[in-house]
Amino acid sequence: MEEKFFTTEQVANILQVHPFTILKFIREGKLKGIKLGRVYRIKESDIKNFLEERMTHSKGKKEQKEKKKEKESQGNKKKEKTDTTESFVLNKNKGKEDDHYYII
Repeated sequence: MEEKFFTTEQVANILQVHPFTILKFIREGKLKGIKLGRVYRIKESDIKNFLEERMTHSKGKKEQKEKKKEKESQGNKKKEKTDTTESFVLNKNKGKEDDHYYII
């Protein structure tokens, strides 16, 4: 199956936005484009992927949110472990006037 390529103007017409908006999306890495000389060409499959990623009820969005939540929960577990080890305190000079505490 042969892949179709579109100009930024054609993609802008399809998405009903200004061609500069398409160039902005490409520069920001939101939309994949191939630079040929001074102009860009965008694959049809890349346009479809771009639109699917921005769908409000997209399956891909749910998976991304779930992965993000997993990473956050793993980060919180690591923080909890470090907090408990830092809060362990020993009193080395017990019974003296100038007690010093050391964090292990």
